[in-house]
Amino acid sequence: MIQQSPKPENLQDRKIIHAAVVGFGLSGKVFHAPLLRAHKGFHIGAFVSNNTLVHEQYPDAKIYTRFEEVLNDPQIDLVVICTPHQLHLSQTVESLRAGKHVVVEKPVALSSADFKIMMETAKKTQRLLIPFHNRRWDGDFLTIRHLIASGSLGQLVDFESRFDRYSPIVSRAEWRYLGSEAGGTLYDLGPHLIDQAIVLFGKPKAVYANLRFLRQKSQSNDGFDLTLFYDKLVVTLKAGVYVKEAGPRFQLHGTLGSFLKYGLDPQEGRLKEKASSSLKGIGRDKKQDFGILNCVVDGETSRRKFPTIPGNYLGFYDNVFDAIVHGAPQDVKMEEALMVLEIIEAAIKSYNTGKNIDL
Repeated sequence: MIQQSPKPENLQDRKIIHAAVVGFGLSGKVFHAPLLRAHKGFHIGAFVSNNTLVHEQYPDAKIYTRFEEVLNDPQIDLVVICTPHQLHLSQTVESLRAGKHVVVEKPVALSSADFKIMMETAKKTQRLLIPFHNRRWDGDFLTIRHLIASGSLGQLVDFESRFDRYSPIVSRAEWRYLGSEAGGTLYDLGPHLIDQAIVLFGKPKAVYANLRFLRQKSQSNDGFDLTLFYDKLVVTLKAGVYVKEAGPRFQLHGTLGSFLKYGLDPQEGRLKEKASSSLKGIGRDKKQDFGILNCVVDGETSRRKFPTIPGNYLGFYDNVFDAIVHGAPQDVKMEEALMVLEIIEAAIKSYNTGKNIDL
């Protein structure tokens, strides 16, 4: 039986938030657990997992094998949900009702209707529900956000963002592709690209999409070409699994110039390699990977390497701590995660009808 929580606790006098990580696959093992361990404001009190590596890497944490056990642990303030997204609705709602704050991996739910239930539960329980849209803290994204705000490119007219891989065989998280309800690449990588576009440009006027089904065993899409339409701007978001030689990660073209950036943010790769609890320097880009800024400055053409702002995934948990302890606004708002799902649903409708879908 899950214990119901009392009125929300005032955590302003607390210096440590006790967290539980639910799931120890790629997300829990590579992203959340290392970030929580490195952050001075958090302590990993428990895991819910059957993975034997958990105890080896985090010997001081409790290891639960049933989700209900962590809900009944009175020491846990925050539940971090890293399970397959078919479980996000039920596990989030149960966590909130048990008096826990929640960080939930992307996609936050399988539908906007499901996420509205989660949002309403968070409001009723007076607990925080925070989507893990960590790519806002990619160094390349921080850099283009700075360039757009600075006006260096003038009025932006064309924006392209790609997240490509060469993965002709389904080798990880097969459940994403072997069941048609799992959402495939659109629900896997789509939330990253769509969320970044929303942060930069807000809600689009319309959506058009083409979904790809290329691998033999894929029952869900394994690639997409998504177009978001704004007043004077076209945003193209793409992902594929047959890209052996990747093109630019970002292409931005404006009335005063262009910016091209190759390569992926290095934080994920370095988090996979890191054995220590120190994350110092993991977001620093290599100089050879800096983007190219070609623009007009005072009537003259200037073409140069533009240094990448260091990425900082720990910044996500800085905000989680401030939101829980000090009542600071969430950097990743529930309404923005809802918009991501609504755009994904519009993309599926567009693919099925062959038409632009107005939002």
